Amino acid sequence: MLKLVFSILVGFVIGGYGFNHGADLTAFEAYVKAFNKTYATTSAGTFANYYYIYNRNQVNQHNAQQDRNRTTYREAVNQFSDIRLIQFAALLPKAVYPTVSHASTAIDTTDPVSEIDIISDLGMNVTVANQGTNCSSSWAYAAAKSIEIMNAIQTGNLNPLTLSAQELLDCAGMGTACTTQVPQIAFDYLTQYSNLLTDVEEYPNNNTLKTQGMCLPDQISTGVQLATYATIAEGDDVSLQRFVSNNIPVIVEYNPATFGFMQYSSGVYVPPTRIRTTSSQFLVVVGYGHDTDTGLDYWNCLNSFGTTWGENGYIRIIRSDKYPLAKNAIFPNTF
Repeated sequence: MLKLVFSILVGFVIGGYGFNHGADLTAFEAYVKAFNKTYATTSAGTFANYYYIYNRNQVNQHNAQQDRNRTTYREAVNQFSDIRLIQFAALLPKAVYPTVSHASTAIDTTDPVSEIDIISDLGMNVTVANQGTNCSSSWAYAAAKSIEIMNAIQTGNLNPLTLSAQELLDCAGMGTACTTQVPQIAFDYLTQYSNLLTDVEEYPNNNTLKTQGMCLPDQISTGVQLATYATIAEGDDVSLQRFVSNNIPVIVEYNPATFGFMQYSSGVYVPPTRIRTTSSQFLVVVGYGHDTDTGLDYWNCLNSFGTTWGENGYIRIIRSDKYPLAKNAIFPNTF
């Protein structure tokens, strides 16, 4: 009986939002159009409407605090604003790592500079990827993007072709490409079997798939050959800074299961001290610096949520001993 009353109450509350013909409904319709949303059923649309309004209100409350300098970053409505935080976390399951590593000794580096932004300092033209909302594929996008950036630097081509994450998903995914896979598998696919990583013109990305596709080797005729990769010890942010300072894009595993990360828009993101859920999103660290507005040091990281998320697809994360970033850090080493 109690369960029935609860279900009726939830249905009433959600329905109240779902059939609001005022400003809330107009805003939701604009959101659906802006982010090309479709829902399988009327019920799914009603739930999406409810959570969009709830998340939008949370964003507004957070930004009101930021206006008073009580937080260090801003939030915004984005492609995830029509789902619950628990659903967002479930889209990005905890990564599972292989027991054997083929990592090599890292290339020599010099002492770090005070600040750097690999992309802007070198004037590189790097396209921000969008992994979509169907597949936990950041491992493949981060691997492809790190190789693309480092190879472009080494060859002097500052307008590189975008390398194919879809090739890694299809050919190296090992059945878990959309769930728990990791960048090391992408690097092993390239280094241990002498495979080429081709560009998206030959092997297009497809972020609408919910599972990996069939590997198409006939579409891989040209590309980049990665010789070795290297890793950084857990929590060793000193080494992370040194490698990034030497124009090496480093992939790190990050726990995105917070409302602040899900709706991040700008500023220096500081995670809460307690995060209830553990998820995995792989980011490419491409710089670090100091933010004068907040007085905080930060890491600049390239994500794969597209340009409508964060600072045109990037996120600045607090750089502090209290919040070490070098988690399962890995990077392309030699070509």
